[in-house]
Amino acid sequence: MFFYIPNFCVAETFSVFMKHSFGKWNTHVKKKGTIDTRIYNQLVAQFQSDIHNGHFLYHYELSRYHVLGINLVAPVDHYYKFKRGKKYVAPMGTFDHLIVSMGIHLAYIHGKDNVVLLTADDRISNILDRCNAGLPASTIRKLKLQNAEQLTGKPFHPDTFPQCVNLKSAKIKDLAAIFGSWPLPVGRIAEPPYRYKRI
Repeated sequence: MFFYIPNFCVAETFSVFMKHSFGKWNTHVKKKGTIDTRIYNQLVAQFQSDIHNGHFLYHYELSRYHVLGINLVAPVDHYYKFKRGKKYVAPMGTFDHLIVSMGIHLAYIHGKDNVVLLTADDRISNILDRCNAGLPASTIRKLKLQNAEQLTGKPFHPDTFPQCVNLKSAKIKDLAAIFGSWPLPVGRIAEPPYRYKRI
């Protein structure tokens, strides 16, 4: 099992750590206050360890296929009113479209059954649920998704999109089905055995 993280999410994670450590004026931080410097240092060190040489999280580099792939998801997002939370309705941002597109490309390479997009964002979850359920042919024509199919070389079809689990609302049985068990075992990450073959 591999855990991929888009490279721009790595930068965003470090930025969030810094915001909550140094941005006491920020409205996102004001209510609870900044985090202790020691906690900030521990978070940064742990995350650096997790991403170093794919120790736990594997960097997933942005490519032209991902940029083209937003044509399969952005029209659907802008057409339907997907909610983030109970009331707030707004289309996703470009980074969210890219995350879905990266999932589409992994599903194209490894097969839909082998790729799960993990999120806690209701809109990402809802849009993938909609795409995985399929759209009426009339809506596909209306959104010009046939143009996206030609541009990306991928059909707009439920098999094109990855599975999705919303970590905010998923039930234990859903998590167990995806990960094999839940809660996940906790322990030191074992180094993979390296075997060298003489040529």
